[in-house]
Amino acid sequence: MPRVTKKQLRLNELEKQIKKKGVDLAYERLKFAGLILKSGLCWFRGSYYLFVDRLLPVDARIDMLEGALAELEELAANGRLERPFEQDRESEDQPKNG
Repeated sequence: MPRVTKKQLRLNELEKQIKKKGVDLAYERLKFAGLILKSGLCWFRGSYYLFVDRLLPVDARIDMLEGALAELEELAANGRLERPFEQDRESEDQPKNG
């Protein structure tokens, strides 16, 4: 049986945290047939998805998940977790120069 490293334990914990926030986590092969897709957090039809290239090393996966959690926290702090791309009401109400 393979030995579980501290990095793998950290990755497992981050995966649990992501899933607790309701994010669908998928490890996929993101480089194929000449296409190179980017790993990252996505908002689609009212749900969050986190796609991570399954060929990334554990360190890079940890960084990806930590970044996604930080992004979710920032959206929540700004009250935009349910509408991440909605512009601030204040900026919409301001007259535009020009």
